[in-house]
Amino acid sequence: MDFPPQVGIGVSRTGRGVAAVADRYDMREHLNPRRATILMWDQAFLLRHHEGGSFADYDRVLDETIERGYNTVRLDPMPQYLDLSKPETVMPWRDTGDRFNPWGGNKQIDAPLGQWLIDFMAALSRRPLYYTLSAWWNSNGGPQLRSKPENHIQAAEIWINFLHAWEKRFGFDRLLYVDIQNEVPFFIPGYRDRFTKETGHGWDDLPSFSDAQRDWLARDLNGSMRMLHREFPQLRFTASIHGDVRWIDVPLEFDCLDVHFYSDADLRWRERTKMHDHFGHMYSDDSWFKDYSDRCTAANACMGPMFRARQRDKLAQFAAWSRQRGMPLTTSESWSSWFYVDHPNLDWGWLLEWSAWTVEDAIDFNMWGWTPHNFGQPQFTNWQDVQWHQRLTERFLRS
Repeated sequence: MDFPPQVGIGVSRTGRGVAAVADRYDMREHLNPRRATILMWDQAFLLRHHEGGSFADYDRVLDETIERGYNTVRLDPMPQYLDLSKPETVMPWRDTGDRFNPWGGNKQIDAPLGQWLIDFMAALSRRPLYYTLSAWWNSNGGPQLRSKPENHIQAAEIWINFLHAWEKRFGFDRLLYVDIQNEVPFFIPGYRDRFTKETGHGWDDLPSFSDAQRDWLARDLNGSMRMLHREFPQLRFTASIHGDVRWIDVPLEFDCLDVHFYSDADLRWRERTKMHDHFGHMYSDDSWFKDYSDRCTAANACMGPMFRARQRDKLAQFAAWSRQRGMPLTTSESWSSWFYVDHPNLDWGWLLEWSAWTVEDAIDFNMWGWTPHNFGQPQFTNWQDVQWHQRLTERFLRS
């Protein structure tokens, strides 16, 4: 697994992200929905649809989604695996042994995932819900890949074929946007190595992207957008990114801007919590959980206002960039730690406190789409706190 550590050193060389825009026009008021309350369901909505799984009953889970005030779900339909013309194909999915992996699958299954996807979309279509599509491109215990892109041009080619099949099967009603690659430059195998080889510097090497790095990213990503825009003028496309302000120097032609803001982009948080020290065993070993939880709680109690101020400044920069380039700003996973699970040694108190104040920041910076955290799936205990979710979603939807 190619883990996505955050980058806290980035600075926009041009300052475009902080330019004041004296314009009362708000593109969100002309979008449907006006505000998107988003849940990240990744591949779990398919891989946990087995008997006893958290997504076993699609009708129940979707009704609970509406009850909690969410109107949009983010789905990975696994275009690297699924052939929508053969939905009955049974796919073997092995147990990876990652005992503490919060997302994806949680047991070995042999299942017709294509048919499960059809069942899910039928249930969604009966409810007032929107959805986005996103691709991780990883194998994650699955069978042999049908397709494996090396860059975003190749990813766009795969998406074009997949979306034509999607349109025939489901149509595009209530599809808000397609995220062709989750969290560039991570998850496409070998992508960062090619970036380093062809630009002369690694992803984390420079405080600002060099001209070569900026041009390389723009050529690859805008090339993919050009293909998709020409093929599907009726759809919106993007590629999600981390809250690394170096991106603001890249002249991207995205239709919306899905940015994942995480606390470990702040070096003060990273060193206090030591999360990155545990990348090699975080899914398989819980020996570090209590120390991490205690450190998070202490860091938040001591530095919470400072962390929030820095995160708000980053929001301001991306919000200005989104206006300038006509890309409404969303986040479909975000804010504090990107890894947490239900465990006796992990206290969720600090995380939920952090999540609760993000709705005010999302409102202040005119975000189109917001999520309180990236654990909005029914396998997490927090899912059962209906009033907690309602309080936050209602606040955002009323803004």
